[in-house]
Amino acid sequence: MRTSIFILFTFLFFSKVTSQTRRDTLANNIIHFYPDSKESYFELKEEIAKLKLLEGKNNPEILYNNLERMYDFKDFNYFKEILTLLTKEYGFNISYMSGYENYYKSITKGDLAKWFKKMYVKNHSKWLSKNLDKQITIYQLNGLHAKDQATHVALIDVINSLKLNKEQREIAIELDKAYFQENGEILLEIASKIGSLPTGNSFALIQKPYNIVETHNLQVDFSSFLSKIYPYYRQSYLNKDISSIRFRNVDSFKFLEDENQIFGLLKLENIPEYLKQEYSVDSIPLENPEQTEKFKEELGWF
Repeated sequence: MRTSIFILFTFLFFSKVTSQTRRDTLANNIIHFYPDSKESYFELKEEIAKLKLLEGKNNPEILYNNLERMYDFKDFNYFKEILTLLTKEYGFNISYMSGYENYYKSITKGDLAKWFKKMYVKNHSKWLSKNLDKQITIYQLNGLHAKDQATHVALIDVINSLKLNKEQREIAIELDKAYFQENGEILLEIASKIGSLPTGNSFALIQKPYNIVETHNLQVDFSSFLSKIYPYYRQSYLNKDISSIRFRNVDSFKFLEDENQIFGLLKLENIPEYLKQEYSVDSIPLENPEQTEKFKEELGWF
């Protein structure tokens, strides 16, 4: 792999996606919206309300990811409204918090603790009574990121710290890939039971995102994993549970693999000039234009 791949990952995954629909544009704007004033915070809040109208439902992932901003800008009534909603309807669980959230101390032993305890006990209990059978799966999904990283970091430490010969290094790398694929199979098995990706609306709120599992499996075996995960991406997208960002990320990995793309969401202007030069590209062609048209039709991108 080229030395600039990490930089390219960072750029592609955090840059704005070329959107296919108004909903995609709005969702992408919200994801990349970092308010630095009261005025811009209220712009973000308005955008979230518009997205709800477009999707015809709440977007629990976006709401959860913006709790810190609500708290930071002291919009406490809205903060309480959304945290209550996430607990009551989507299974927000204090056990899956990191403890580093800017509102953690406030809701556990600060100004909002009395309110939170009463709200949480009441609403989480109700949600749990209706979703008890999901608990093991929710636990698995929330643990995928840590499981992926713990094994990966341990193997990388072994590779870097021991004087392994070429054959031993290759064995360690293959073990790393095998662990990635094991986690990928867990995600795929869960998605197959649900019929789509596990999201707040399709299953339950997953507070520790599992997208690193998708990332590593696309790195390890792009074509095989994409063929397995795409049906769940498609259904989740059609259900308005995910945006086109997932498909742009696929295009990013395809570009890294052979400088082509699948869905046509990666534009040359997304890539810094020095990386264009390193990869010696002046365009990012579609691998299979006919297949791309089929995908666009399936996803409603016309």
